[in-house]
Amino acid sequence: MQDRLFIRTLTGGDLLVEAPVPIQWKGRAARALFALLALQPGEPISRDVLADLLSKRDQRAARGSLRMALLALRRAIDPVDPDLIRATNESIMLDVQREAVDWVRFETLCARPDAQSRLEALELYRGDFLAAFPVPALADAVAEVLRVERERLREIAIRTGVDLIAEFDDQGEPDRIGAIARRILAIDPANEPAHRAMMRAYGAAGGRPAVLRQYEQCRKALEDYGLGPSAETMALRDEIIGAEDADPAEPAAQTGKSAGDEAVSFEQSPEQRTRPRWRRPLLAALVFVTLVLAVRAFWPCGLTSNCPKDPSLAVIVLSPLKFVETDRQVADIAGDIMEYFAKTFSRIPEAIVIPPGWPGKLPALPKDSYLVTASVERDGELLRFYVDLLDRDSGELVFPDRFDVGIDTLARIADELEARLIPRLRSKIRLVQSSK
Repeated sequence: MQDRLFIRTLTGGDLLVEAPVPIQWKGRAARALFALLALQPGEPISRDVLADLLSKRDQRAARGSLRMALLALRRAIDPVDPDLIRATNESIMLDVQREAVDWVRFETLCARPDAQSRLEALELYRGDFLAAFPVPALADAVAEVLRVERERLREIAIRTGVDLIAEFDDQGEPDRIGAIARRILAIDPANEPAHRAMMRAYGAAGGRPAVLRQYEQCRKALEDYGLGPSAETMALRDEIIGAEDADPAEPAAQTGKSAGDEAVSFEQSPEQRTRPRWRRPLLAALVFVTLVLAVRAFWPCGLTSNCPKDPSLAVIVLSPLKFVETDRQVADIAGDIMEYFAKTFSRIPEAIVIPPGWPGKLPALPKDSYLVTASVERDGELLRFYVDLLDRDSGELVFPDRFDVGIDTLARIADELEARLIPRLRSKIRLVQSSK
C-alpha cells in the first residue's frame, strides 16, 4: 500500500494524502500529530517531544492528549494501511519511505546538479509548506515548528529558481526563464531577480508596455516592505525602454482619512457607553429565578433533618481495565480510561481504587461493601463500557450496567460516571440494603 501513498505538504494550504482510500480526519490533533511525524518520515520521534509540542499542559496531561491524538490518528489511517503508524511506549513513527513525502523529494531534487531535477523540484512546490494548516488549540509550538520549516523550504525554492534563471540566461534559453520567474514570484512577489528576468523576457519580445507593467509590479511589491527598486532594476528598465520614456513612480494611495479621524471612529460617545435600560430588570429577573431554583433544590431536604440520606457506597474499584489487548486503538488509551474511573470514584469517600500491581490482599471493608469492575470493547465509532456491581462477600452480580461513549468524545466518560452510573449504583445499593 505504501508505494501508492504520497503525502503533500507543499500545497500552500492544508495537508493532502494521496492514497487509494480517502482519509477521514477526525479532529485537528490527529492531523497535527500526522504532520509532525511527516517532518521525520521513517524515524521514531519521542513521545515526550510530541506531547510537549501538542499541548501546553503539564507532562502527564500532555501525554494523555498525545494518546488521544494517536487513537484518532489510528482510526483515520487504519483503512489506508494499519501498519503506517508504529508506536511504542517511548516513541511514535510514520513508517513510510522518506520520498513518499513531497518536501523530502523536493529537497533531494533541489540538491542535484542537473537542471531537469531542479525543474521537477519546482513542479513539486505547489505552495508554501502547510501554509493554512489548522493548528489545534494549546499547540502554539506546532505552529512555530511548521513556520520554521516553511521558511527553510521557501528559501530553498527561491534559491533554486534564481539559480536556474541564471543558468538558462547564460545558455541563451530565454523561453524557459519566464515560467521559472513566474513560479518564484508566486512564492515571493517582491523577488527582484525574478522581476528582472520577466522584464528581460518581455523586452526580448518587444513588449515595452509589458516591461513597464512588470517594473510597476516590482515597485509596488517592494513598497509593501518599505523598500524601492534597486539601482540594477531601474537601470534594466531604462536600458530596455529608455530613461526618457520611464513613467515616474506613482505616489502611495491615499485613504482620505487621517490618523486622528481613524482614532475618532473607534471612540464611542457617552450615550453609546451607557448601558441599555433593559439590563437592570433582566438582571433582577435572573437573580429571582436563581433563588427559586435554589429553594427548589434544597427544600425540604436542605432545611430539615428528616430527609433520607444516600446509603454509603463502600466500593472497591478494581483495575486495570479489561479490554482486548490486540485492539490497538483501545490499548493506546486504556490508561486514560482507568484514570477517568479512578478520579470519579475517588470523589466518593468510601471508594477505594486498586491500581495495577496492587500487592497482597484487598483492604478490609465494612460488611455491606461492593466491588465494581469494568471492561470496554470497541463497537465501530463507539466505546462500549460494561460495569458490574458485585457483592463483596458473596461475589454475586448485584447490578450490571452499560453505556456507550464516542471515541472522539472520550472525556465524556467522567460525565457518564458522575451523572448516570454512580447515582444508579447508589439506587441499586439502597434497594438491596432495604431488602435485607
